[in-house]
Amino acid sequence: MKRLGALVAVVALASLVACTGGGKGTVARSPASAGCGRRPAAAPGTTDVHLQSGDVDRVYELDVPPSYDGTKPYAVVLNLHPLSISYKVVGAVSGITDMASRYDFIGVAPSGRLDGQIPFWNAAPVADNYDVDFIDQLLDQLEQTLCVDTTRIFSEGMSNGAQMSSLLACRLSDRIAGVTAVAGVEFLAPCDGRPVPILAFHGTADPIVHYAGGGLNATTIANTDYYKGNLPPGLPVSLGVEESMRRWAEHNGCDPDFVEQRISNEVRHRTWQHCKAPTELYIIDGGGHAWPGKPQPAFEAQFGHDTTDVDATALMFAFFFGH
Repeated sequence: MKRLGALVAVVALASLVACTGGGKGTVARSPASAGCGRRPAAAPGTTDVHLQSGDVDRVYELDVPPSYDGTKPYAVVLNLHPLSISYKVVGAVSGITDMASRYDFIGVAPSGRLDGQIPFWNAAPVADNYDVDFIDQLLDQLEQTLCVDTTRIFSEGMSNGAQMSSLLACRLSDRIAGVTAVAGVEFLAPCDGRPVPILAFHGTADPIVHYAGGGLNATTIANTDYYKGNLPPGLPVSLGVEESMRRWAEHNGCDPDFVEQRISNEVRHRTWQHCKAPTELYIIDGGGHAWPGKPQPAFEAQFGHDTTDVDATALMFAFFFGH
């Protein structure tokens, strides 16, 4: 699919959403951040917070739950937007806001930089990645100003946001306790940090981020929206879902052979065994570029079939908080 067509369809999704409204990782950090006990405690609610990173003004939406009082360390869930989707609407896309009544966490939805009017993440595994630095600084700010459980910082995202979450698992493994990737998992070498729990979802008929590799992968997006054809040399090619997950399993110390269970006629659940960090993949046979469990007819017309046989949001929160 041509890039322009993909962007038009993704922008249509943003409009639709606006209208319709980890694992056992051993992060070696003190559980209670420096912001615990700070007075006055941050007020509950949703606000935009700005941060200078690389001499660029960056912004993230901070969602502090009503139960937060500044004394109990709370988990953090980073919600990373897809290409061209505003950080303002990803809560509706992912259903993260619906999880606030069931789990204690601080929600954070950062924005990537803009290429014109298009927000994007530079998820290419370059040596000096400004978006990795931004997230690192963002976490510093959160830990200094809020009462954060530094051993329960999670990142999830769809498409380009899933690619960025994949990169964070490699580059910030000392801070990120687990990631989930919807329609965009990648193994972005070099990946030399500790094992990180990873849960992925992907449709075999995804027309945007292809199951077999290619499409709007991390390097293609970075090249188009940031490097403008001057991509640094030596970056890896797109591996596809199967090979990416095989390498994640190897990185996480799993047995090479996986166990696969058929959940329904269109969903398979693949798990790797004896891992140092849980490694799982949900395959949606015939599925498109979609968030499982959140079907929209207009979205499916552009991006392909979405399944209701599994709910990615419920599964990812169980993955983060259940281990």
